[in-house]
Amino acid sequence: MDDFVGTPSPAHAAAAASAGDGWQENYAYSLGMQAYVWGFPWIYNAQLRWLWTTKEGQKVSQQANKPDLYAPVNSFHRSQQLANPENSKSGGSPNCDTLYATAWLDVTDDPIVISVPAVTDRFYCIEMVCMDADNFAYVGTRSTGTEAGNFLIAGPGWTGAVPDDVLDVLPRSRTVSIFLLGRTGVNDTTQEDLDKANAIQAQYQLTPLSLWPNTPPPTPSHVLVPDGFDYNNTAGAWRTMNAAMTQDPPGLPPGIAQDQLLKLFATVGIGPGQDVESQSAATRAGLQRAAKDGLAMLKSMAKGHGKQVNGWTYPPLDLGRAGQNSDYITRGALQSLAGICANDPAEAVYINAFSDSLGQQLNGSNNYRIMFSAGSFPPCDVTRHGFWSITMYDSDYNLVEGSSHYTINGYYPVYQDRDAAGGMTILIQNAEPGSLPSGTYWLQSPANGTFYLILRVYVPDPQVSVTQTWAPPDIVRLP
Repeated sequence: MDDFVGTPSPAHAAAAASAGDGWQENYAYSLGMQAYVWGFPWIYNAQLRWLWTTKEGQKVSQQANKPDLYAPVNSFHRSQQLANPENSKSGGSPNCDTLYATAWLDVTDDPIVISVPAVTDRFYCIEMVCMDADNFAYVGTRSTGTEAGNFLIAGPGWTGAVPDDVLDVLPRSRTVSIFLLGRTGVNDTTQEDLDKANAIQAQYQLTPLSLWPNTPPPTPSHVLVPDGFDYNNTAGAWRTMNAAMTQDPPGLPPGIAQDQLLKLFATVGIGPGQDVESQSAATRAGLQRAAKDGLAMLKSMAKGHGKQVNGWTYPPLDLGRAGQNSDYITRGALQSLAGICANDPAEAVYINAFSDSLGQQLNGSNNYRIMFSAGSFPPCDVTRHGFWSITMYDSDYNLVEGSSHYTINGYYPVYQDRDAAGGMTILIQNAEPGSLPSGTYWLQSPANGTFYLILRVYVPDPQVSVTQTWAPPDIVRLP
């Protein structure tokens, strides 16, 4: 495949330059950088939806040795095991605390009813995400409580009759394409509790409203085919974005208005109904550069943006709905590229660390220590099954390959021992440290190369989710 659809030939480029069209390329490049950041979720999500909902996409995932998350549109794929370095290689910094249930919905012609059971003994949530990677609703322990229920999921502008046994309490989606990410907590390391969590998520059901209450069997999906399956592909980036935005336009109510951005980016052929191939050779050349550099900028920003505390980075307070706050770099880099989507702070806060207490990049060739003193553990609402964990990832947003000690869950019984003063120490190193004193645990880093940590706080207290005044402990490099 060509580097870029309609890439100008050297002769055309020379002609454009001689005609004084250099400004066009630079103008397209400058706008294209912003348009790529703004529109990246449509590229990323179009690819994931095709890979995860079609048999053709399933084959591509299998051939690339990526996790098989196939489920037709309007049905759940339920992962039966917690994420580990062997079964989770799609990036996105997966947690190791909850089972994942994923689904892509299409509510173009018909709303969907999501049914959930009573869940009283653990954390669970089902995050609902628009095509733009911003959340619009939740069902779960924190948001809707512990009782069983049936909830309506409808698209922008939908009005209609709703049965008495279906609750129409969720905000409307801004797009007709919707991604659901369910998380069901696993309370300990036993097979018995894993079975309980699987039994709960097996009861998450999706039913078209017109067929309610009869849930039909899944049927083969027909979704937009992205132009290339790798978002690094500049050839397909703009065509995929435009096609996905045509199907799911930005700025529909109840979302924030996008009229001025749509008009601006349309001047270089970007947006709903636009065609980059109809643009001038100089404009296409500028967009080609912008697609490459825009991705590089997103990757760089994904390594840290937000409030810095002891070498850790709190995410921006608008994470999860950054686009609805016109914060498109956070939406593109942290919500989409680094995480597929991101929880609202009220649901969970992910505090990351790429560097030690001296500002040096974390590297597997070094040994580190984290110490929680008594009373300094991450504050969360335990009445709603809130808890915390620390998990290690490599530079590709995957769990560290070959590591057998890659996460510590503060809720698990095996991590409840404390030292004599009531604190906990975490050693971070590649080699097994041998016999450990009470209250000391081990995270196994790669033998070499960089890594990063995510400290997750589920159902966090306000000093984590609102004021960000709780201070994570230093990551101290050992001699």
